[in-house]
Amino acid sequence: MAETTTATILIVEDDPDVRQAVSLWLTASGYAVATADDGRTGLAAIREHKPDAVLLDLRLPGLDGFDVLKALAREGGKPPPVIVISGQDEIQGVIQAFRLGAADYLQKPIVSFDLLGHALEAVLERQHLSRAVRLAETRYFNLVQNLPLLVFVLEADLRVAFINKFCRTLLGFSRGEALSERDWFVTRLHPDDRERVVQSLTRDFPARGRARTEECRFIHKNGATVHALLRAIPSTRPNHDDAATMIEGIVVDITDRVELERFVVQEEKLKTLGAISAEVAHEIRNPLFSIAGFAHRLQARMPDNREAGIILAEARRLEDILDRISTYLHPVDLRPRLCSLGAIASAVVEFLAPEFSARGLAADTKLAPGLPDLQLDPELLTQVVTSLVRYASKRLPQGGRVSLATSRHARFIHLDVTFATTMPVDDPELLFLPFEEGEERLGLPLAYRIVKNMGGSLTFFQLGGEATFTVQLPLGAPYDQAPDLDEEEDETGGEPF
Repeated sequence: MAETTTATILIVEDDPDVRQAVSLWLTASGYAVATADDGRTGLAAIREHKPDAVLLDLRLPGLDGFDVLKALAREGGKPPPVIVISGQDEIQGVIQAFRLGAADYLQKPIVSFDLLGHALEAVLERQHLSRAVRLAETRYFNLVQNLPLLVFVLEADLRVAFINKFCRTLLGFSRGEALSERDWFVTRLHPDDRERVVQSLTRDFPARGRARTEECRFIHKNGATVHALLRAIPSTRPNHDDAATMIEGIVVDITDRVELERFVVQEEKLKTLGAISAEVAHEIRNPLFSIAGFAHRLQARMPDNREAGIILAEARRLEDILDRISTYLHPVDLRPRLCSLGAIASAVVEFLAPEFSARGLAADTKLAPGLPDLQLDPELLTQVVTSLVRYASKRLPQGGRVSLATSRHARFIHLDVTFATTMPVDDPELLFLPFEEGEERLGLPLAYRIVKNMGGSLTFFQLGGEATFTVQLPLGAPYDQAPDLDEEEDETGGEPF
């Protein structure tokens, strides 16, 4: 016999002679043995001892072997393998026992304990392999569920067959919501990317059998835009010989990378313009003072001279621009403490509500739940959000709307201020420089400077008639998986694939 001497075997047999003989042989063979003389006692022993295998007589007083098998099936879980012990005249009963879940059959009386030994080794080996497979499946399933990227399986019609828990972190939807809505995957694609991605995933994709990668955008549940890399490969169904009918893939969040790339480009342009502005300001300040001085003297001598007044007014305006440039180049004094970006966005909307109502405008918030607090300056952050919303409101048509959406991406939290406008910005590169006059324009350079000093980034993007300010703020700690809110849904996902 193989050296499997630590297994526990339960004997459920009402004949004391048979029970004793089998028990002695099993003990001599190195097994741990438990016994029961009827069905009810046997079920209680199974629950108490959790044996590795059961030797079960079919003909038992009270609760017979068939009832024991039915009870084990009803309890669910993974019951121990059962070897049925039956007489020669009970073949139909043995067949029924197999249908109820019995693993093997031994004829009674047992004339050869070698047969019993082989039967036990076989069922214990199958049990061991089954446990190993279940353990591997569980580890694989947990790995897929907790990867910090979206893993999915789509049917041929792009309906979601499987999706992991990162679905909530990335797009704000639970697994149950994604699995229950027929066109969920397609509707989450950004409208401008939807047709291209759908064609890529459906047109000749399974037949060619090659992986495809698409850079595209998804729409978060709160309306925020998520930039992503979608990697998809065709797959066949298990036990199917036909052409590939499913699509397996991953979605990687690259929103931070896209925003940072935009910010780097913007930052380089602003640095260049800022350096030029600082040099020009330095070069013109002395002549400007001279011109202003002459204009003062000329106006003192000739109070009614209109040209002198114009020169003096323009000199003052240039001095204001130079002062704004000088202020812009200095760092902001920050007083950080814990604050909620969502609470700040809501407070700004409430604060500006009378102003919006008077102009027939509207504002709404779409806040991602469970976002961590930020260690930043709440007053200055409120000033930033107010400046962005006010600037958006100045470019809204009658009845227009501003939307504020928060979301989390890796080590950053985003605030998107989105608005539809009939007046696109002509020079986005100059939007954050302190050249233009006007209250709403003066607020943008300061907002840019504040966010930059907080270690974040502020970018502006417009496409067609829609424009978006994106504020990207650091969490200040390494990325960690968002709280798992889907544990109650594990059973809905089934096996990983």
